[in-house]
Amino acid sequence: MHVVRQLGSVCAALWSAPTAYLLGLLAAAARGARGRRGPAAPGEHLELVVLVPAHNEEKVIDGTLAAVEGLDYPPDRFEVVVIADNCDDRTAQVAREAGATVLVRFDAERRGKGWALAWALERLREGRQGDAVVFLDADCQPSPNLLRILDARLRAGYEAVQASYVVSNPHESWSSALRYAAFSLMNWVRPLGKDALGLSCGILGTGFALTWDLLERHPWDTFSLSEDHDYHLGLVAAGVRVGFAPEALVSSAMPTTLRDSREQNLRWEGGKGELLRGWTPKLVREGLRRRDAGRLHAGLEPLVPPQSLLLVGNTAIAAIGAATRSRSVLRVAALNVLGQTVYVFGGLMLVRAPPVVYRALLLAPLLAAWKLALYARLAAGRGPEGWVPTRRGTDDS
Repeated sequence: MHVVRQLGSVCAALWSAPTAYLLGLLAAAARGARGRRGPAAPGEHLELVVLVPAHNEEKVIDGTLAAVEGLDYPPDRFEVVVIADNCDDRTAQVAREAGATVLVRFDAERRGKGWALAWALERLREGRQGDAVVFLDADCQPSPNLLRILDARLRAGYEAVQASYVVSNPHESWSSALRYAAFSLMNWVRPLGKDALGLSCGILGTGFALTWDLLERHPWDTFSLSEDHDYHLGLVAAGVRVGFAPEALVSSAMPTTLRDSREQNLRWEGGKGELLRGWTPKLVREGLRRRDAGRLHAGLEPLVPPQSLLLVGNTAIAAIGAATRSRSVLRVAALNVLGQTVYVFGGLMLVRAPPVVYRALLLAPLLAAWKLALYARLAAGRGPEGWVPTRRGTDDS
């Protein structure tokens, strides 16, 4: 029993590290949210290419392109380019009718967003125009200030900038409300905290900008399940820091049921495993060798569990403490639960989440159990075999 208690104490102490890290980011984010951004550097607005990868998005792409055309940015300083990638619907036609330049790609072997981006960027590079590329998914709605804010950051000296990425339909179901909470913590609180600490905030797959000079030095060459995170870690390894622009955002509707979000979550969690295997040892080694906090942080961050898994771990530690009658383990478990509660509620208060999101947290244990089943599937080697479209919002297609 003594050995079990000691083991429980060690596990409890180790499990405290992720929560302590997240609380640190929350504190930094709170300071960053109070900070004032300086005015944009003087000079003419940059010429931008808004690149929109699309695979069978005829139902939503016209709304996205209409929102882009209405952005608060000089219309003669940006061009919209749509990649109609392996489409068998009217995506290309709808995009052309909306006034976008359309690149049509068919490649049965090299399927996926990463391949589409690499293919399109290579062609755009041949007749390179403008100063930077803004990446926007076809099912996302940009805030009116998106290009103006990204332009300001780029002209201030950043080569890579990420806007906030949020969920647009938290009121549709408890599942989408919990996804809103997860996105708020992962895509707003954590990037803002990292940015305030001088760390690279990450690339979230949509709503980010890269200068052409950066793309010349670091072409898009990632084709994994998490191609955006993969590319970001490559930038960090090269010493590039991605800045965060919380004043601008892109929003997207999320699946309203757990069933419809299963493949998407499998892709995300499977991609995280690839990042751990491919980048963590290298970045940690380089971070220690160079005494570079940015590389070390980027290498270790994929080890931070999602909130659902933290909840499961905290519950398990509390059970171990109760079974072994270990007061020290129970105290640590209680502190972990308190810390996680402060992080979640503090983060949601910081983003001013709607009341429906707080109510949905009552069903968080159900989500945690569902996520455990996903991890079991991944552990059994039944992960995603390729890209599968995600059913979003109330769309029954």
